[in-house]
Amino acid sequence: MDRHASRANHVGLTLVGLILLAAGAIALARGLGAFGRAAAADPLITDAMRRYAHDQGWFWPAVAAAGVLLALLGVAWLLAQARSERLPGLALEPDPSGGATRVSGKAVAATLEEEIAEYPGVRGVQVRLVGTSARPRVHLSVAYGENADLDELRRRIGGEAVGRLRNALELGPLPAVVRLRLLSGPEKRTVA
Repeated sequence: MDRHASRANHVGLTLVGLILLAAGAIALARGLGAFGRAAAADPLITDAMRRYAHDQGWFWPAVAAAGVLLALLGVAWLLAQARSERLPGLALEPDPSGGATRVSGKAVAATLEEEIAEYPGVRGVQVRLVGTSARPRVHLSVAYGENADLDELRRRIGGEAVGRLRNALELGPLPAVVRLRLLSGPEKRTVA
């Protein structure tokens, strides 16, 4: 899930939660007599409300329309959960009329991961290709050990790895977000 959808989830779910909490608190307070004993004994839907709903021809269609709207909003929210910024592949041909060449986003990420994993001091790499074919971006998460030269690592990631990828794919600018994470403790490497 992308950052925008995550932020919208937090805001939307917080608002829904607060509204439901307020409605529940008001109903509980009314039932416990906080608004008077008469209000606690009265039904929530009065005879006047029932008559109004029965007498107004538009009332039940409006309730049905509100229900359909809420259902559509729920479906849109569910679809937004599945949507990701991850780029499944890159179209390498600017003009598809002359043919189409696509390269897998996972293959591009795996190639970049393999290259960066070989740098001295690197313990782990995760690469995600995000955006669109016209405007791809690279998100890298690099875990490094205490013995790594951080300046050299940053220079090689930006200058060599990402630059080589941009040139190989014949892309224009290729923005990259690099998150570096220090791992302390003994370095574990396996020798094949």
